[in-house]
Amino acid sequence: MESLELEEDKVGENVGIYKKWSGLIFDDKFDGGSPDSRYTLSPADACRLDTGLSQLSVSHTAPESMVLFDVPENEPSLAFEVTADYVPTAPGDEGGIVIWEDGYHRLEFLESKDTALREYSKWRACKKNNTWTFYANRGEGWELFDSAAIAGRKMGVVLKNENSQEFVKLNLDRYVLCRSTRITVGNLPEGYTVYLCDPEGNSVASATAAPLWTGVELELPALPYTGILRVYDEQGVLLSSLGSFDLYGGDTYLYGTDLRVLWNDAELSLTQETYLGTMYDNKIEIPMKLYNPNTHKAARNISMGILKYLEEFGYEWADICHDNGLNQPDRIYEQRLDMGSLDPLGSRTFWMKVERKSQHFGIKPIHFILDITHI
Repeated sequence: MESLELEEDKVGENVGIYKKWSGLIFDDKFDGGSPDSRYTLSPADACRLDTGLSQLSVSHTAPESMVLFDVPENEPSLAFEVTADYVPTAPGDEGGIVIWEDGYHRLEFLESKDTALREYSKWRACKKNNTWTFYANRGEGWELFDSAAIAGRKMGVVLKNENSQEFVKLNLDRYVLCRSTRITVGNLPEGYTVYLCDPEGNSVASATAAPLWTGVELELPALPYTGILRVYDEQGVLLSSLGSFDLYGGDTYLYGTDLRVLWNDAELSLTQETYLGTMYDNKIEIPMKLYNPNTHKAARNISMGILKYLEEFGYEWADICHDNGLNQPDRIYEQRLDMGSLDPLGSRTFWMKVERKSQHFGIKPIHFILDITHI
């Protein structure tokens, strides 16, 4: 029997950009009353929090002084960015990022005395599976330095070698840990363009949805980056703008309505397929709920329909109908349904039927799209 999947696509009038997921794991500006409990300070007396300057100051009190935290589990990609005030002026004074597996295995990305006194004020370590890539930035963009593999268990900053009169402290201004260096804007029609702009509206990056793709990725200049997101159609008409606000790597934004479709009390995915199950007796018939999560604004003139997914024909097998008020379908199935209006936090039940309409045989799932428009 055929198994089917559902992907929801939200495109319509007065739609806009909204945030679906955050890529932020933590952002520490060292402005609390004490160092966060997530950190391992080694040795403990090497670090002092300066609340006036919002800095964590690391001193050369041991062969190496470290501010570490656990590498998050089950995260295939990570981006760690450090902002520091550190300009070593003597040989042997070294500090920077460390990826720590155990007492014998580690990766170190260190800054040392530079005859030109060029300060790299930001360091970055990016993880993909067990491969770590290191970058530095002195205000002119990110420079790629090295890449290596290790099963890191802890990560953070290390300051090497014991005290010398010429050695300087490493002052940490900010730790930021995200799931990526990029943001994703999804649910875009082909040919739509997304611009990442600075707070003044100047474009710093852009990408256009390619054929057979439903979104774009944009590299962030910094973590976080304070900016504006703008969506334009194929003719260059501005459709939506969001910001300015802080964007973190790994954030996912969607272009569409914030109306939600719930099945078994869980929202249908907007970025992946929703598996509806295996078809028995040539039919699947299930109730779903259209929900307006907005607490202040009603959704009016709602229309819902079944659309084609790429070049597949699964949409021909799917129809929807209203609930008859007794938790049963009213049996008047159509490919597009007038859903009326939904008050803030309101919901309405509808039914979906997927029915075999030919003797098609295949081993791949059949896909179709649920399309929602409203004002």
